[in-house]
Amino acid sequence: MSQASDVSVALQPLAQGISQALESVAGESLAFVLLVSVDGTTQYVSNASRTDGVELIKSLRARWEANRADIPAHYNPDLKGKPPISG
Repeated sequence: MSQASDVSVALQPLAQGISQALESVAGESLAFVLLVSVDGTTQYVSNASRTDGVELIKSLRARWEANRADIPAHYNPDLKGKPPISG
């Protein structure tokens, strides 16, 4: 199999793990889209509908293009160096 095929096959179980981890931390299901570049092609996996996934990506792109800050916790010095929360 090619790298692209291997990644494609791995994305569904990876998405299930991400979904479970996010729900464990947040206490509810959260929509996500994971983008991966493989062999010059973007692959994705999501637990959101295509319409909702498009809106998530558009929202992120708009924030990036406006140079707006990411999530404040990303810049919290108290969180630097701490391991991620696990379920």
